[in-house]
Amino acid sequence: MRILLTIIFGLFAYVASSQTLIKSDMKAVELLDLNKYAGVWYEIYRLPMRAEKDLVNVTATYKLRNDGRIDVLNQGYKHSPEGKHKKAKAIAWRPNDEFPGELLVRFFRLFKSTYHVVALDENYNWAIVSTKSRQYAWILSRNPILDAELEKELLSMASQKGIDTTRFFKTPQQW
Repeated sequence: MRILLTIIFGLFAYVASSQTLIKSDMKAVELLDLNKYAGVWYEIYRLPMRAEKDLVNVTATYKLRNDGRIDVLNQGYKHSPEGKHKKAKAIAWRPNDEFPGELLVRFFRLFKSTYHVVALDENYNWAIVSTKSRQYAWILSRNPILDAELEKELLSMASQKGIDTTRFFKTPQQW
């Protein structure tokens, strides 16, 4: 129990200290229709994060709840589509209706992070999402594979938003 508490407090201290690195110029999209945003998104690129290490076929599924919040299910498979299934559940909500592109996401009832949808296709076919600090970021698509030209365009767009795309990892999508 003592080890678990140490880990929890260590993670809390890490998250709290990383908030001092927040860059205030991260702007979210001004319009985000949660009904259109709901559904399955395939992770095309991500910045490295321990929770997703070695995962393939990663998806994020958003489901609207009656209370206006969003159930989040992130899942993937370790090393290959036949590998161990890993998943993480969260709850998301819009903390301020004046900023519709910002979502607060809470994992494990303890940790919250603000996610910004910083770019979004008008038909909700792709999205670029980042934490305000840009420590974590994702390129998501409704399809597991992107056309090469669109992929290049989205990487450029993410870079223009201040995301370090040289650190992006292309998520294997082997359906």
